[in-house]
Amino acid sequence: MQPLFEAISAPARTDQEVVELALLLPLWQAMELEAAASKRGMTTGQMLRRVIGELLATQPNSSVS
Repeated sequence: MQPLFEAISAPARTDQEVVELALLLPLWQAMELEAAASKRGMTTGQMLRRVIGELLATQPNSSVS
């Protein structure tokens, strides 16, 4: 499995709460996303979680109130 972005060292979050998000995409984007995830041996959800996690790891620390 190849990384989507350069390696980022960030502390892992340990909270176990989850939230379901609805995501509306044009059909072609959904199909491309599924294909890209499959090429990396991942599900679409796994790939989205990784991309979001890596994106947030690059942001300055901020607390949610």
